[in-house]
Amino acid sequence: MTTEGEVRSEGTDTRVVVSYDGVLGMTIGKDTIPIAEIAKPDDSETPKYDWPLEIGKKWKYENNWTSQDGTTGNQSQTAEVLSFKEETVEAGTFMAYTIKYSGKTTNSRGYNANETEVWLYAPAVKNFIKLTQDQGEFHYVEELIVYSKPK
Repeated sequence: MTTEGEVRSEGTDTRVVVSYDGVLGMTIGKDTIPIAEIAKPDDSETPKYDWPLEIGKKWKYENNWTSQDGTTGNQSQTAEVLSFKEETVEAGTFMAYTIKYSGKTTNSRGYNANETEVWLYAPAVKNFIKLTQDQGEFHYVEELIVYSKPK
């Protein structure tokens, strides 16, 4: 949603863990990505999550990326763990770390915006359960709406 209230994207993304050719993968849209690729360790000096998480911990997160259309970009943020408490989303109530990221995103097409992101990371899910992002004139929210434990 833009700051003017225009909804630019709305809907539900379904992600399911599946087995294909004996490998576990996660469906994201029309793609299936191997879980081993999603969960591989981040050996970066500036990781998204700086393990172990603990209240008050701060670090720098930097990410260089290339989108499917060839646009390159960079995120540079400071991160801080604000809390670890019960958080409720549509999928249920989970113990989660609240992590705040503040910084800037730029890309090769001239985009340059300050941003603030708040991630609720739930160890039981091994992923975030909610993301709220304000980037330039855009406001974005992603939330876990259904969760079932693997069998």
